[in-house]
Amino acid sequence: MKAPFILGLGITFLLLVPLGIYTNNFPFCAIGLTGAGLSFILLSLKVNNDWKGFNRVQELPYIGSSVTWVSRLGILGIGALALFSASSFWADSPAYIKKSYTKIEGIPSKIVYEQPAKGEIGGLITVIINNKRLSIAPNPHYPIEKNMDGRRFLINYLPNTEWVMDYKIE
Repeated sequence: MKAPFILGLGITFLLLVPLGIYTNNFPFCAIGLTGAGLSFILLSLKVNNDWKGFNRVQELPYIGSSVTWVSRLGILGIGALALFSASSFWADSPAYIKKSYTKIEGIPSKIVYEQPAKGEIGGLITVIINNKRLSIAPNPHYPIEKNMDGRRFLINYLPNTEWVMDYKIE
């Protein structure tokens, strides 16, 4: 495979991660981080010296090869970080597939409302129940008003990533 193709593939997978977070789509984040990590690691380890990106730097007399190895180690580090981040998503995958979520129920001790970003209907809400801090994306079926103090929440989430799958407000 050509190095620019592998780099483009890694960047494409990396773009799936914010798309998954924005759309609250768990598989996009898991596949995006894994694909980006594997692509960047493959790019740093298996790229031959014909790629102009690494080959141009090697033409410099004294610093060429050291810059090449520093850039390869940087790309390898990005790939390793992406794979490490994906490990918690893969640990939650069986619970996601079986829909066996961890449940927490109670009256929140604290609710923090964040301002919505431009173009969003509602901002992120952080709820603390039984010393467990969970972030809830706004849901049109269960809108969260500003004064939800004293109401009981039932939240289903994935244990490793603490990704909130659904919630009810009583």
